[in-house]
Amino acid sequence: MSQSAGRSPVLLAGFVIAFTLILGGAAWGLNRVVNPPPPDTPCASAPAPHPVANAPHSYSSAPSNSLQSGMEYTATMCTSKGVIKIALRAGVAPQTVNAFVFLANRGYYDGLTFHRVCPSSSDPSCGGATSQLHIAQGGDPNGDGTGRGPGFPIPDETPAGGYTIGTVALARPANQDGSKIPNSSGGQFFIDTGDNRFSPDYNLFGDVVSGLTVAQHLVKGDAIFWVSIESSTAPAPSASPSTAASPSPSASAAPSPSPS
Repeated sequence: MSQSAGRSPVLLAGFVIAFTLILGGAAWGLNRVVNPPPPDTPCASAPAPHPVANAPHSYSSAPSNSLQSGMEYTATMCTSKGVIKIALRAGVAPQTVNAFVFLANRGYYDGLTFHRVCPSSSDPSCGGATSQLHIAQGGDPNGDGTGRGPGFPIPDETPAGGYTIGTVALARPANQDGSKIPNSSGGQFFIDTGDNRFSPDYNLFGDVVSGLTVAQHLVKGDAIFWVSIESSTAPAPSASPSTAASPSPSASAAPSPSPS
């Protein structure tokens, strides 16, 4: 056998490998154009005492009110996809915000995951083709949606406006007939990563002010490394008339699946 004949299979194999790498690189580049990654928003160093190891996930009683009048509260959520900042609606959902601040400050959410992310073709709870939810739901100590926590219920608070993209609300369990159990919200929350036409059953307590793209790129199992709370003095009210909140969606407009 000649040397040239011996080299032919080697050259052919090299050509196939190189062609495969080129095709793979092109596909990777196209995917990044069609589905761009979230912006590079690495988490800063965790503020003390976060992340809290082995934080308690059950309390014997509800916390007393610790919110201060004239203060604004913001939650910084460090996830495996990046940072999400949430302005908390202390003025319209004070009991919900107070409970969330209490839990976050004690490390309740540190180390938990987003156990449910919709839309998803593999999760029937996300709805059908015409009623897909757009949520990223987390805050379950069990990591699968079965853990209610945190040992005390959070009272119902009438939502101001609808569940539009970027709003944050508490999940809530339902009866067998689908009706919601009164005053049953707990530590689980969901971020509306798109507009959802839910009936006004869920305590709306925050708005994503930065990191919405991060939230929209979350997948099931992504981690919540830590959640910290910052407070600042609220600015003086302006003289211009305020804009009325949008009306809550009616129950008839809500899809059958829900963030329970």
